Amino acid sequence: MSSTRAGEFALIDAFLAPFGLSRESRAMAPGAAGVILGPGDDCARLLPSRGKQLIATTDAAVDGVHFDLARSSAEDAGWKALAMNLSDLAAAGAVPRWFLCALSVPKLARAQAIATAQGFARGMAQLAKASGCTLVGGNVTRARDWSITITALGETAHPLSRAGGKPGDRLLLVGELGAAALGLILLRKRRKPALGKDERAAVQAQLRPVPQARAGQIAARLASAAIDLSDGLLQDLGHLCARSGCTAELQLASLPRSPAVRAHEAKAATRGAHPYALSLSGGEEYALLLAVPRKHVATLRARLAREQIDSNVIGSLATPKRFSRTPNAITLWDQDRAIPLPERLGHDHLAR
Repeated sequence: MSSTRAGEFALIDAFLAPFGLSRESRAMAPGAAGVILGPGDDCARLLPSRGKQLIATTDAAVDGVHFDLARSSAEDAGWKALAMNLSDLAAAGAVPRWFLCALSVPKLARAQAIATAQGFARGMAQLAKASGCTLVGGNVTRARDWSITITALGETAHPLSRAGGKPGDRLLLVGELGAAALGLILLRKRRKPALGKDERAAVQAQLRPVPQARAGQIAARLASAAIDLSDGLLQDLGHLCARSGCTAELQLASLPRSPAVRAHEAKAATRGAHPYALSLSGGEEYALLLAVPRKHVATLRARLAREQIDSNVIGSLATPKRFSRTPNAITLWDQDRAIPLPERLGHDHLAR
């Protein structure tokens, strides 16, 4: 066996260890229901539950783009990479079941590469255990930078999508706005200021976002459409509106923002920035935005509250004006006054 191959297998073994898995023994982690064959073979063999639809999603997290190993730990990066995918499953109302992980590994000293890969795995394993999903396979390859590509699989009998929203549906938000964007600003500061409680929570929201999996499952029977907020409220709401053929109206006073986010936005507004820039366009919240028929709003909020999940009605869907060229138009209301949209609506994955 060449030294290169030995390095590859050593890294794979180190990555599998935090999950309680082995390349050789086909051992399954505790509670790995539905897994017939897992890591160690060319393909996983899975058995979905009877009467459920299989839901699949994939996302890549790249060092310097979605995480930064100069400012965060490998454990944080692994957690976040899996959270990005589980958030998509939440928007479908799905129960997370399994995931596969492909690692791209830069040219590093063998010990450093193995330690970083195992750090990714520890973070993923923590979230996987909390979410009830199991690693069932993956791949390792050489690349210029670290990247983590995950394919996550879930199941549900009542899948949600971005389509299905109707005029009059209320927009219900589960999660907070602006915290992750503020956390990124704080992490990038060269001089690290002493952080208050809300600011520390913002940093945590950036490093270890919590997907709203349970909220999505509760909403599956009651909501008409859903999307997770990864690229910013305005941009993602625009996607939902476009698929549902609606416009939207948002009540700015109803947006859930921490005191730290409010303070940062107020200070930025004195320099000419939009007064809700972080909340509307920040991105990476992995909050859950639901379009809910008016008759179901109280029931859904009560069911969420019983599981100590906070939710806020932040607006509603509306009928596009006749001959409108922008069916996904969004209007912002500050009390009874319409205010302009910020120049930047959200994150562009290909922007330089």
